[in-house]
Amino acid sequence: METNDKRYGYFSKGLLVGGFLGGLTGLFFAPKSGKELRGGIRETGEKAFKEAGGILGKTSQQICETRQRAKRILSCIKEKGESAPRHTESVEEFVGEA
Repeated sequence: METNDKRYGYFSKGLLVGGFLGGLTGLFFAPKSGKELRGGIRETGEKAFKEAGGILGKTSQQICETRQRAKRILSCIKEKGESAPRHTESVEEFVGEA
């Protein structure tokens, strides 16, 4: 029977050899050099950042428009008060082209 020290020694050696061989395999089969890969990642990140900024701008504009429309609807509702029959008109019919 082997002692625990020998088993851990074999495991450690296997871990080191496996890590070394895995690293070599990665280097040999890499499609790009490190400099090219970092450049590609940077370009992709910049493109994603620009797209996110555009989406944020559009979303902010839509939120602003929605708030303005909600304010117009609320002001129309306050003006008309109880004059509109309940549950017989849609909001668009009640408010009009708010």
